[in-house]
Amino acid sequence: MNLKSIGKLIKKSSNYSVDTDWISTNNIPIPFFDKKELPIIVDCSCYEGQWSIDEIDSALINFLKIKTNIELKQQIEKKAFENWEEFNDAVGFLDSIETYGLIKDRPEWMEQSLQNCLWLKKLITAKKVWNYIHPTDIIVTKDRYEKKEGVFIQILCKCDWEDEHGLQIILKNGEKLIRVSEQDGHLFD
Repeated sequence: MNLKSIGKLIKKSSNYSVDTDWISTNNIPIPFFDKKELPIIVDCSCYEGQWSIDEIDSALINFLKIKTNIELKQQIEKKAFENWEEFNDAVGFLDSIETYGLIKDRPEWMEQSLQNCLWLKKLITAKKVWNYIHPTDIIVTKDRYEKKEGVFIQILCKCDWEDEHGLQIILKNGEKLIRVSEQDGHLFD
């Protein structure tokens, strides 16, 4: 893959080789996340000849321009909050807090569990969701099954309410929200 047109963003990592399916940048400031420094990873697996450097560049440029896109940020926070609500419905954190809180002489394990979950009572509106989402990687990829056109920016995040699966944000061509979900390896619902 020719890296020339991506310029400064994509740099060969120290372990890069011709056989590698990934090309990764050093950490760079990401405007959408208040210039938090994250790596950008281009997934080159299975795509030989199926996409161009220009497509990658275009998606990255779009993504790096969305710093002030309030509408997009609100769409993401709404979907992330829905993810929190669905997770809570399945796991019952808030119910546990209420139930454990009513018990006067709680065993130590219950008290510890209660204390570990109390912060979740603060997550009551979509705007607060950003306090609990921590982006870790930006992946530039294509649909492996070739059903959907375009380049997709997959933002992987740690998520305070979902330690095991985290959260992913998927943007088509770096600017249109496609999905917010647990990290399940899928770009689409």
